[in-house]
Amino acid sequence: MAETSEFFALLAAIGGRAALFAAGGNLARKAVNEIVRAQLVADGTDLEALRAIRAVLGPAAFAEALDGVPAPKTKALLARIDPHAPALAQPGDRVKALLALADASRDPSAPVAKPAKKASSRKAPAAAPAAPATAPAAPAEVAPDGKPAPRKRKITGRTALRVSEER
Repeated sequence: MAETSEFFALLAAIGGRAALFAAGGNLARKAVNEIVRAQLVADGTDLEALRAIRAVLGPAAFAEALDGVPAPKTKALLARIDPHAPALAQPGDRVKALLALADASRDPSAPVAKPAKKASSRKAPAAAPAAPATAPAAPAEVAPDGKPAPRKRKITGRTALRVSEER
């Protein structure tokens, strides 16, 4: 870690004497953009970090660095920072959303409220009307031998096909 800190100190020293390193201006811009992009796509970058990076760089330099982040990385960054945001299909729309979140002109989206569960779609069985006590019972069919007649069954499937062919 000491090496990393020393390099940032060297970058700060070079930045403090930019006139001495005028020939490396374009390289410094590229280096800053790469450092910022690496931090933006890092897993630990959240909304506060995004806003702090923008505050350090300023709006123009931040927008330039964010514009160079690959489209899949911007999608992952937006999903991490604003997980309830509607899905944006175009990379430019995702960059605009990230810029709005960074400058605090937009807050992260609130979670979508789940719709209330519908009442059971099954109807409650209707109460059967009570049979009057004085009503006579329906006469059951009786076969000639005195036994009740067997119930007639509905013929389906192969049996029905066979019966219809016999007719």
